Amino acid sequence: MNMVMNNDGSGGLYQANSLEQPATWGDDLRERHLLGTVDLLFTNPPFGSKIPIDDPAILEQYDLAHVWDYDEEEDKYDIRVPRQLQKSQPPEILFVERCVQFLKPGTGRMAIVLPDGILGAPGLEYVREWIFTQTRVLASIDLHPDTFQPGNSTQTSLLILQRKKFNEIELESAAGKKGDYDVFMAIANHIGHDKRGNKTFVRDEDGNEIVVAREERIEEVRIGTPHFRFVEIKEKVEDDNTEHIAELFRGWLEQQ
Repeated sequence: MNMVMNNDGSGGLYQANSLEQPATWGDDLRERHLLGTVDLLFTNPPFGSKIPIDDPAILEQYDLAHVWDYDEEEDKYDIRVPRQLQKSQPPEILFVERCVQFLKPGTGRMAIVLPDGILGAPGLEYVREWIFTQTRVLASIDLHPDTFQPGNSTQTSLLILQRKKFNEIELESAAGKKGDYDVFMAIANHIGHDKRGNKTFVRDEDGNEIVVAREERIEEVRIGTPHFRFVEIKEKVEDDNTEHIAELFRGWLEQQ
């Protein structure tokens, strides 16, 4: 809707339940053959135990919708054989797998906001096993509890993943271990607003808000002729380190 209101209602916008079978999507979306072709994907999908996915026609598409068993001898999780569907799954778990399916093998990357339970809950180790098997984790960024306040207080993280090539997955499976690599990690502990949505600003040791000066060019019209001059503007510094984290990540990525 934001795109439509800004005069761009035909810039490749589609509506569909992306968790459903691709065959059920509209003709315009099916014709794009998105699975396995996406270079960059950015998403903050809906999640929560109050909206479980329990339709077998949807669940059967996903490894993560099946029952997994832990092999103590191998110290890893595998899909139960014969395959058995779980009764339901929270949508965020299925979205992880669907988004990876969208990515181009070997090069496709995605950034996805996920509840911290996926990254740390003991009962979801099989999800992390699947992620490590299918993707390379480029970054894990812990988001501030107030990031989505005042609307939502769920503790979340931003996960950046790159899909592995099929032969890479097969080689690691044959070797019985996954390759080692560096992972960028950060904590976004300053997000520029509080739990009520009010802006927050950088303060000095005494608790006073820091004010910085900058020059701004303004235009004035005198007797029909435009004139420009610079004026000094003083403004408070927003207490937000997310852009700094993005800059650090770009620099880290260039060195890999």
